[in-house]
Amino acid sequence: MKNPDEVKIIKTFQNRFGRKSKFQADDIEVVKIGNSKFVVKSDMLVQSTDVPTGMALGEISRKSLVSCVSDFACKGIKPKFCTIAIAIPHGFTQKMVNELASGFLRSSKEFGLHIIGGDTNEGKELVIEVSMFGPSGKKTPSRGDARTGDIIMASGPFGYSSAGLKIVLDGFKTDPKSAKIFRKAIFRPCPRLAFGLKAARYFSSSMDSSDGLAITLDDMSKQSKKKFLITRLPTTNDIVKFAHQNKMNLKDLVFCGGEEYEIVFTIRPGDLSKVKTLAKKTNTPLFEIGHVSNGKNVVLVDNGISKVIKRCGWTHLRS
Repeated sequence: MKNPDEVKIIKTFQNRFGRKSKFQADDIEVVKIGNSKFVVKSDMLVQSTDVPTGMALGEISRKSLVSCVSDFACKGIKPKFCTIAIAIPHGFTQKMVNELASGFLRSSKEFGLHIIGGDTNEGKELVIEVSMFGPSGKKTPSRGDARTGDIIMASGPFGYSSAGLKIVLDGFKTDPKSAKIFRKAIFRPCPRLAFGLKAARYFSSSMDSSDGLAITLDDMSKQSKKKFLITRLPTTNDIVKFAHQNKMNLKDLVFCGGEEYEIVFTIRPGDLSKVKTLAKKTNTPLFEIGHVSNGKNVVLVDNGISKVIKRCGWTHLRS
């Protein structure tokens, strides 16, 4: 029997916990205690799988928070508190610990968070687990409520992180200006919190895209039980140029990357102008990439030819 990957492991736990556990496949969990509701999200950063070569300790601290902040952003919920559990390997100096702590302090201020506690342990490599909490909104968009006729949108361009990792890990080349932009995408990712907090009330469905655009669209399509027709790639000329220079498939860079903390969402056509206005106010690049129809699968329409986009991206224990 083949060893299970991340997706299979999650499904196993969901099945074991049962329906009464209210274990849901979404970016966040909404919990009710008494008459109060709140939102919780946990995410784990592991040095060997989540930290590219050259990332500073303060950037690692920030990235561990970004993962959860992005999940809150796509639901329009402001994160308020978090706890941090850290496994630290032998050899960490006091200076290194100070750099981690300073990174957490700067990032908590950046995102308006209060770090209220956690745990410290010993490990073979650096591991950071973050649990984040915030107030539940009146309406929280799920991954699975896209409707026929909705417009599919993304909060930013895709391919930057893929290109950055190719440069850092595989030695791919491009011009210095583009290389700087691509490296920034992986060392200092930008969750779209300000935009999500203002625009989520218009989302019929939404999801954080950190595992890759193809996985994100596939999950939303399956949970909504709709066809997602993609008519425009959410990318820029920088990525088109990079793909050409390095003889890479542009669609692979855009769809099969990961580490892009963008919001992929659907809206009713009548709300498009409102969402565009909010994107402009929050300095958020917006891409209208397709529409929702009856049917199934994620389908790319390119020069009149329709092709199903296969699920690709980052999956732990498989990728």
